Amino acid sequence: MARLYADQGYLRKAARVYRYLLQETPDRMDLRKELAAVEEEIRMQSHPSRKELGLLIRDWATLMRKQRQTKRNG
Repeated sequence: MARLYADQGYLRKAARVYRYLLQETPDRMDLRKELAAVEEEIRMQSHPSRKELGLLIRDWATLMRKQRQTKRNG
């Protein structure tokens, strides 16, 4: 199931399944390798983390306020 999720692009779901399987059978090195590969793919994605997204939104809001003030003063 984890491989199917990964093949379809549901990397976070695949990682959850691999983690569950590793809890049940912690000595399975093949599952560890698959999990590592999926986690690396997740890291390589261009999507920002929640923290990064929060910072981007904060910066955007600051820029919007400055732009509004400039229009009022100009």
